[in-house]
Amino acid sequence: MVSTEKYDASFFPGRRLSLSTFNGQQYIHIREYIELNGKLYPTKKGVSFTPGRLSVLRSNIGKIDLALQQQEVNASYSVNVGGVLLKVHLGAGIYATVSEEFKGVSLRRHWMPEGQNEPVPTKNGIYLPTAQWNSLKIKLDELLATYPDLLIAESCNFTHQNQMGMLDCNECCPFGWFSV
Repeated sequence: MVSTEKYDASFFPGRRLSLSTFNGQQYIHIREYIELNGKLYPTKKGVSFTPGRLSVLRSNIGKIDLALQQQEVNASYSVNVGGVLLKVHLGAGIYATVSEEFKGVSLRRHWMPEGQNEPVPTKNGIYLPTAQWNSLKIKLDELLATYPDLLIAESCNFTHQNQMGMLDCNECCPFGWFSV
């Protein structure tokens, strides 16, 4: 159970992007840090991605940026369509969300309450205002330039032989097939 830090960079004061390995699995962390006695410590505010989930996040950056632009346009014309402009599943219950209420991106784990058919956000995750999101994208490019093997990661560790295989996959369908 050895954890080794490979990459660690600040993308905004108190916010860091890091790559580490734990039990042979790589994890990419986007996390808030606090300083105590001159030393930085990670907080619970953050999200961890496998290389596959990072691949899904990267493939949706254009959609996220478009939703953030729409958010700005709506605000400039004093238009409020209400609610969520974009909600993208990144894998294993983690979603990227852009809403009218907050000017930025929420990377957060979701769960499915009993009797509902729509996952709802938990407190586990991190909110990135637009400026922090843009800084994170620059650091993601640096991370990928340093570790190009992350570019070839597949979004799911399982090969689905058919649609039922996908519906049984906890990565692709974390809340069961009822949520599809």
